[in-house]
Amino acid sequence: MKKNGGYDYIFAGAGAATLQIVGKFLEHKQFAKKSILILEQNTNKANDRTWCFWEEKSKNDWLPFVHSQWENITFSSESIQLKESILPYAYKMVRSNTYYTHVRELIAKNKNIKLRYEKVETFKPNAEWVDVYTDQNIYAGAYFFNSIFDWSVVRQQSKYPVLQQHFVGWFIKTDEDCFDASTANFMDFCVAQKGNTRFMYLLPLSATEALVEYTLFSKNLLQIAEYEREIRKYLTQKNVRNYRIVETEQGNIPMTCYPFSKHNSERVLHIGSAGGWTKASTGFTFKFIEQKAKKLVSFLITQSDMRLFEKRNRFWWYDLLFLDVLARYNHKGSFLFSKLFQHNNPITILRFLDEKTTFKQEIRIMRSFPVVMFIGELLRRLVRSLH
Repeated sequence: MKKNGGYDYIFAGAGAATLQIVGKFLEHKQFAKKSILILEQNTNKANDRTWCFWEEKSKNDWLPFVHSQWENITFSSESIQLKESILPYAYKMVRSNTYYTHVRELIAKNKNIKLRYEKVETFKPNAEWVDVYTDQNIYAGAYFFNSIFDWSVVRQQSKYPVLQQHFVGWFIKTDEDCFDASTANFMDFCVAQKGNTRFMYLLPLSATEALVEYTLFSKNLLQIAEYEREIRKYLTQKNVRNYRIVETEQGNIPMTCYPFSKHNSERVLHIGSAGGWTKASTGFTFKFIEQKAKKLVSFLITQSDMRLFEKRNRFWWYDLLFLDVLARYNHKGSFLFSKLFQHNNPITILRFLDEKTTFKQEIRIMRSFPVVMFIGELLRRLVRSLH
């Protein structure tokens, strides 16, 4: 293969991370003349993702792409049943196809950006550029941004726990009104736990439409038939019987505090889940990508060494300790999340998960959990760090 002409920036993958960063590039004059290449394997990338997040209801940045939103959430387990308003926040859903289409249209209008459907196979950084090898060509870029997640990277180590947030979801339509369209069912642990952390997640899109997902935070995946069997059982329990499946989705999100940034180099930055941009304790990614994209654009205006981009904060340590506990006591997930919601206002919880709380608020949240269990894991973590 012949090497193609050089680019200022090359991206592997055209998912949320790449498109949000490129979208931010288009808002800044400093990047108007930068040559950008996006390499995407999937030629039919459409509604392959449902992105959910919370933010101020009045915030309109994502309004053109918001499919549905909710002012209320419910949390359910054997020990607690609650329904709460989260105003001034709203829980929002974006279907990926609308966003993909929008950014592709912007790309088509900018001659400095190219989108090519090729599979990235490897990359090799050099002193002055990065060679990117695809199944068709070799490209040279001054900087390379990789969003392709490699599970083997985290599975080949044992220092940091690795859980998976895995799920199967059905978009369903019923013959009769069955759902409260104003309320998102955030977590319903009233299902058999079977030694793991398992819950149902239900987002009503109208009185007769909903997304219902069977979700686990655990180490191992299930057979598809088991997810689907649990969804059917749950719908029967909720007296939702006459429905048809309009669409299905399946996902597997990494939950780990593994320091992906150590694989960054002067000219290579791993982004999205491949860069550790997923909130390790929850699996939420979309809003964290937005925050990182903004920071990256500002960073690139003044700096050029990608090794300096990532900064660790105290919330990383909170996530690490929680994952240490959840990995060891995976059957206790329902108990732990119940304690969290039982002793804290949902708005405070959302602010904590957004990493926007004060240290005083964080101490109160920590006191919600069993002290002995967490101190034990903290001591194990300290001992592990010495080796």
